[in-house]
Amino acid sequence: MITWFNSWAQGIILAVIIVTILEMILPEGKNKKYIKIVMGVYITFTIISPIISKVTGSNFDIDVSKYQALIEGNNVQSTNSAQNINNQSIENLYLNTIKTDIKDVLNKEGYEGKKVDITANINVEEEKADIYKIDIEATKKANDNSIKKVNKIVIGNDTENNEEENNTLSNGEIKKLKKTLADKYEIEEEKIYINGK
Repeated sequence: MITWFNSWAQGIILAVIIVTILEMILPEGKNKKYIKIVMGVYITFTIISPIISKVTGSNFDIDVSKYQALIEGNNVQSTNSAQNINNQSIENLYLNTIKTDIKDVLNKEGYEGKKVDITANINVEEEKADIYKIDIEATKKANDNSIKKVNKIVIGNDTENNEEENNTLSNGEIKKLKKTLADKYEIEEEKIYINGK
């Protein structure tokens, strides 16, 4: 009993010395109070652990390997989650860059891109992107400086339809745009749809 009490007292003294040294070298700051709490728990554990072991007759040891496996599992999970989020961000950035570039091409050609949708399979790890479909809604740009043709006014007829007809792209214009975009993005013209064509 005396040897047990002696080893118990030595453990407490050693824990107090370690905590005192750590407390002296700790910098002042917001986290100091939390570190002091952890050190207090360490001293309490050092005091109580041998008593519980003596009363119950079993060792009161913490099996760190169980917790280590749990922590490593969470690290792998969080790493995979972060990787998936990163990959998704890269895919979105890639698609948005292409959409902006397509709108710029349309603008240079004298058209306005109302909507651009891209269907693609992007593999970030292999740095590979397969574009399956580009769907574009485009109209001719309204030229304020040019002289507009005045349409025949018919009472009872909707004039908006005539205006839309003037802004729609002809089959030749669609074909030319498809060729320009197909050459730029190195895909087949059949994968490009402009105004549903």
